[in-house]
Amino acid sequence: MEKRSALLLAQADHVTGEVLGFAVERIMGLGAHNVQLIPTITKKNRPGHILLIDTMAAKEEVIAEFLIKELKVTGYHRVDTTHIFYRVTYVTRKITIKLKEKTEEFQCEVKLVGDPGQPLCMDVEHDFLVKVQTQVKEKMNCLISLNELRTLIESKLRETDEEVTIVL
Repeated sequence: MEKRSALLLAQADHVTGEVLGFAVERIMGLGAHNVQLIPTITKKNRPGHILLIDTMAAKEEVIAEFLIKELKVTGYHRVDTTHIFYRVTYVTRKITIKLKEKTEEFQCEVKLVGDPGQPLCMDVEHDFLVKVQTQVKEKMNCLISLNELRTLIESKLRETDEEVTIVL
């Protein structure tokens, strides 16, 4: 699938990291699909950042006004693009974690990319992994890294459409 979009490129070389973090959140709230910051060195050898803002043309004006007012950006580049994307479906799966005699159960929202019957890939959200890691540490007295947890859950999810049990 595809849709028309715009990629805005703006340079900010005189704002703090805190202001940039705030700006990214606000730009997302104004309708951007994604915002990325790339650190740079400017022609005057000052540190700077390039903002890459993926948005719809209809949101450009309000985002541009924010860039001017908040970041004092006096101009930017717009690249008209076509966003190519795949079907995304969310399903809920029961995840059970076992460690010796202790058991914890979670409802996990899984993102499937492509045909849900034969997904090209699946992804478990970071926030869910943090929640599981925290509860496993608190209730089971076991610390497992987020990377290991993601690998365990996603590998088990690929094996079945049913609930998943992970034994630590």
